[in-house]
Amino acid sequence: MARRRKFPPIQDVYGTLPDWALKQYIKHGVIKIKGLDDRWEEKLGPVTLDFHLDGLILIPKENPYSYIDVRKGIKEEDYDVVNIPEGGPHILKPGQFIIARTQEKLTLPADIVGRLEGKSSLARLGIVVHLTAGRFDPGWAAVPVLELKNNSNTDVIIYEGWPICAFSFERLSSPVERPLDNSDRYSKGAILSLIHTDHR
Repeated sequence: MARRRKFPPIQDVYGTLPDWALKQYIKHGVIKIKGLDDRWEEKLGPVTLDFHLDGLILIPKENPYSYIDVRKGIKEEDYDVVNIPEGGPHILKPGQFIIARTQEKLTLPADIVGRLEGKSSLARLGIVVHLTAGRFDPGWAAVPVLELKNNSNTDVIIYEGWPICAFSFERLSSPVERPLDNSDRYSKGAILSLIHTDHR
């Protein structure tokens, strides 16, 4: 008969959270995830939890004479807005870049960092789900935004509600001094780049 594995007290666990600790943090509302799949516990990986593709997609308009000035930023009219129906498809063209978001909303405490990870099953089709912006700082409280790109040479069809990325979580050795709050620019639900606000 197999021995029941013993785990340390959850308060002693730092670094990347294993499945059993992540499950407790979610159940006790330390990590808040609105819109979780009903079967999330069954689908929980050793250190990751899948998030799913929302139906709202922004596609940059093609204009050979346009450019982006990072000091001025971009405008909503520079993008086409696509709303995928429930369970519906979207064709991601070769080389195409789009902005999307997850169905889930994530809220983090002051001592936990979230990390958005790609899924190998999509990566092997050439699909990238984030372009360097994969860290979610302590205090984050918003819907994660995805920077999707098709690096393959063929069309790839993705679907609303499909597992599009995976999140892992790291517990810090102490809470941060200045966690994000509701005044943070992306916590207000922004999807477009706010690059112009980086300049001081």
